[in-house]
Amino acid sequence: MTETKTPKRPARRASDPTTAVLSEVKAARKLVGDRTAPLAGGQRPAKGRAYHLRESNRWRSINHGRELAETPGWDSAVLAEAFGTFAEPEARHARAGLVRLAALAIAAVESIDRESV
Repeated sequence: MTETKTPKRPARRASDPTTAVLSEVKAARKLVGDRTAPLAGGQRPAKGRAYHLRESNRWRSINHGRELAETPGWDSAVLAEAFGTFAEPEARHARAGLVRLAALAIAAVESIDRESV
């Protein structure tokens, strides 16, 4: 007697929430279009960077205080990173900051999605 075996179905992979968000980001990115502009613009970009640095320090302090009080929020983390990124005079550091900013934004979107389930 031979036994008949039922074929195993491949394990169903849970979809990665980051992949779903990135597809939305990709669609939104198409709407932005291609532009060439400096990261810090305006008539006096150095003055703007100094402002961004002050704001970055303020939001980092707020974020740190919130973490110590166990009352975090995405707003303080995202704003601290954004202002810090715009304060960067070197392009490679600004680029790394923008990548971190994008990662924080995606994590915040995923957090909203988890809460709405």
